[in-house]
This record gives sequence, C-alpha cells and structure tokens, in this order.
Amino acid sequence: MTFKEMVHTLASLSSGMKILYVEDERLIRENTKLLLETIFSNVKTASNGIEGLHLYQSEVFEIVITDILMPEMNGVAMVKQIKELNPQQPIIITSACEESSYLLELINLGVAQFLLKPIQTENMIKIVYEVVKNIYNQRKVNELTVQLKQDLIHQTTLLEQYKEIVDISTIVMKTDIQGNIIYTNDAFCKTSGYSSDEILSKGHRILRHQDMVPEFYENLWKRILNKQTWTGTIKNLKKNGQSYITDTTIKPILDEFGNIIEFISISHDVTELFDLNDEIWQTQNEMLSLLGEVGETRSQETGNHVRRVAKYAKLLGELYGLEEEQIRLIYSASPMHDIGKIGISDAILLKPGKLDTDEYDVMKTHSNIGYDILKNSNRPLLQAAAIIAHEHHEKWDGSGYPNALEGEHIHIYGRIIALADVFDALSCDRVYKKAWPMDKIIEFIISERGRHFDPQLVDMFMANIDQFTEIANQFKD
Repeated sequence: MTFKEMVHTLASLSSGMKILYVEDERLIRENTKLLLETIFSNVKTASNGIEGLHLYQSEVFEIVITDILMPEMNGVAMVKQIKELNPQQPIIITSACEESSYLLELINLGVAQFLLKPIQTENMIKIVYEVVKNIYNQRKVNELTVQLKQDLIHQTTLLEQYKEIVDISTIVMKTDIQGNIIYTNDAFCKTSGYSSDEILSKGHRILRHQDMVPEFYENLWKRILNKQTWTGTIKNLKKNGQSYITDTTIKPILDEFGNIIEFISISHDVTELFDLNDEIWQTQNEMLSLLGEVGETRSQETGNHVRRVAKYAKLLGELYGLEEEQIRLIYSASPMHDIGKIGISDAILLKPGKLDTDEYDVMKTHSNIGYDILKNSNRPLLQAAAIIAHEHHEKWDGSGYPNALEGEHIHIYGRIIALADVFDALSCDRVYKKAWPMDKIIEFIISERGRHFDPQLVDMFMANIDQFTEIANQFKD
C-alpha cells in the first residue's frame, strides 16, 4: 500500500474516532494537532498528565497519544491511571532517545506503540494507521459478536419452541454411538408404557418385538453407522405386552469434524393406520376369494381349489424370495386366476370330455376375458390379479397362451400360478378327468421343467414337496 493510499484508508477507518494528545511543548503540540486533525474530526490536547487524565475521565477517546516527560504528572504516571480505568485503552507513546529507561515499564503496562521524537509525519501516519486499523477491526468483531449473540438467542428461542412442538406431536429418542438409549421424551414413555428410567436402564431389548428379525436391525445400524439417515416402520412391544408400530426416522448427529456423536430417532405411532390397512386388505382378500370361488363353482370346482392355489402360490413366493408385499399380493390375487371363465358358455365349460380344437380355442379366451375385467384398475391388488388372469397359462418355452410369452418375459406371478394351478388340477378330480396319483404328478412336473414351468420354481417345489402335499391334505374337497 502506498503512503497516499494509507492516508486515504486511514481517513475512512477513523471516521468518528476521538483522539487525546498530551504534550507539554506547545509548538510540538500544536503542529502535531494540525496533522492529526487532517485525519480525525475530534482531537483534544493537554499540556501535562493531570490535564490529560481529567480530559480522559470526562470523555471517551479511541486513542491516547502522550509524551513521557511532562510537568506535574509525567506520561508514565498518567498511563498507569488510564490503564486502571480501561486496561484495553490503545496508547501511543512519543519519546526521545534519553527516555528509553521508561520503555520497559510502559511495555509492562500494555503499551505496544512507540513513536520516536522528533516526530516524522510518515512515521506518525504509519503508527496511527496500525492502531486505527486494530480498533476498527475490533469494533467489527464486537459488532459481529453482538449480532451473533442476538441471532443465537433468536435461534435458541425458536429451537426451544420447535422442540416443544416436536415433543408434543412425536416420539423422540436419542442413543449414544454404542446404541445405548440416553434420552426419551414423554410421548415415547406414554406410547410404550415404560418410564424413562426403565427405558434408559434396560435399553432396546424391552421394546423389541419377536416379529422383527435380527437382520432388520443389522441393516438399520449398518446404514446409520455409515452416516446415512434411515427411514422405515418398526414393530415394538409395550410394557403391557401389546404391540405398536411406528413410522420412524433415525439420523446420525455429527460434530464439526464429521464424526458421529449420537443418533436421534423421531417416530409417529401408526398402529391404527396399519390396523385399518390390514382390515381393508383382509376385506379385499375375502372379496376376491369369494369371487374366485363363485367362478370356480360355475365350472363345478369347489371353493377349496382357490384356497389351495393361494396357499401354494404364497409358499412358492416365499421360497422364491419375493418381498413381503408381493407375497401378500399374489396370495390375495390368485383366486382370480380363472375369473375369465364367467365369459365361457356352459356347453364348453362343463363338457365332461375332451374339448375339440374350436372349443379349446374358445376356452383359451378366458385369459383375455379375465384380464379385460381387471386391467383398468389402478389398485395394486387388482393389477396383480389382472397379470395372473392373463399370464397363468403362458409356458416357459413360449408355447403357452394367450401371447406365447417365453421365460422371464412371463411375470413371476404368472409363472408361480401356472405351477400351483397345474399341481392342484392334477391332484383333484375334474369333470373331464380323475385325480392323478402323487408319484405321477411329480413325474409330470419334473418332465415339464424348462418347458411348461420355470426351472427354478420346479426345483423349489421338489425340494419342499412335503409342504405342498400338507397343504393339499389340509384343504381337501
């Protein structure tokens, strides 16, 4: 920075500052005052330490500039008393070489700026610039600190109100990095039935429901320990032994270095919603099962046929590794697999013997009829039923109907019902045939592996044949 730029910056930074200048030599005092007044709008002078101290006690000065050797009270004595009044007061000392014996004492008093006489304008400006810059910066820091304190008070007030709202409306729990519960709010205690002391002392084990498998919590902890937020539903136990379900979000809380310091869990009790959904699901399931039974009764099948197929489908879905929701869908939707038969005439549907080519072509249309009945619904359950009605006569090798789909182009629902339906059809008497013996059924299914049926499903079926025969025996006609 050039000297001219320094003077310009100094004038800008020093706006509103007051200077006390103490000097016993009149000529030096007046000349230096004129120099200072080119920068500061308010400069007061004194001819000795007593005058200077009186002025300081009556007014506020940003900077004090003083000589050392003066009559009545020297500069060192005045600085001592000023520092007692304000230890942070910025002071500049002007001194001659012979006064160096006082410098150590002044340094011990906290004086850091010294200006050697005779005073050179450029030196004076440089020293004053450094002091003014420090004062200006400190003021900005103080202003920012005040603003930050005000903001902190404001934010703290808001956070307290937010916390109050959260505590009223949600279940809150905190755990340490090891998973030990360190805080629960009143809503948590009210919902679970446990006191805070009981929860803190006994931990998660008193809350865990037997339906929640260990892998569930392993995956949960793996995610949050990876500093990711986890969201999902958890089934818990109340103190009275009843269960409750929460919609829960768990977030890792990190310090300024990104290390996990604790976890916070916010939950809502959604037990009533789950109960309502389950009731709706049960109603839908019962309705579809009844409709399926009506369709099967028309073709002289018993209601147990759709029950058995649903059980087989559920078991195959579990063995195949379908998600729980998919298993529920295929179980509830499977009774609708032959609903399209309501559009087939009795002459064909109830014919005791083998159908001729034309009759068989008509019979095959039941897949499309069933699909057309169900396809326009946007409900997941009816969408699943539409898929099953449409594709349960497709074959793995592409020789099925109505669209000659092949392999995995056939929906898994269709592939599962294809095997379940054929197994049940062969196991029971029909108007056009007698039930096959079990060894012949098994032989047939194995022979159709990779032709009619998904090879993987056949392998699962054969590995668990006892479970399928148990279902067949349980729901005999």
